[in-house]
Amino acid sequence: MFDLPLHPIAVHFPIVLGIILPVVALAVWWAIRKDYLQQKAWVLVVFLALAYGVSSFVAVELGEDDEDKVEKVVSEKVFEEHEEAGELIPWVASGLFLISLAGFLPKNSNRMRLALVVLSLAAVIPLANTGHTGGKLVYQYGAANAHLSGEYKALVESGKFYVANAESEDHESDDDDDH
Repeated sequence: MFDLPLHPIAVHFPIVLGIILPVVALAVWWAIRKDYLQQKAWVLVVFLALAYGVSSFVAVELGEDDEDKVEKVVSEKVFEEHEEAGELIPWVASGLFLISLAGFLPKNSNRMRLALVVLSLAAVIPLANTGHTGGKLVYQYGAANAHLSGEYKALVESGKFYVANAESEDHESDDDDDH
């Protein structure tokens, strides 16, 4: 019924949540400081941090489900670069969630909220690296070809359809000038 891999779908949730978390945290922190919002408005940030953490764990698990298939198409070295980058994200997101909870502490809540703003902004760097290595897997090394079926799979296996090989940056020249 639904034979597409779920990892490429699921990864977009932690990417989006990880990018909007510092923006929303900054806006809510500022609004609370200026008394435009009550302290309890911080719950929005806590919810976003929780969703970021949960979605990142789901994305990693779904990526592990695809591992055997994808490693048949790309080198283990290239795959592991993305895997290691991806496995860091749930830990980063979990730490951000815990810091977001500290924003409710009666003492130093403002400092903890500001710390979350700064740390969640810095956390975009490993998130972007993970996305970049995943994009390289798909677009540079042809990882999506692990999920080909039918006539497309036969074309790849016959050599009539070019698939990038992660082992070599040198590719044979394309003799097909019809494109």
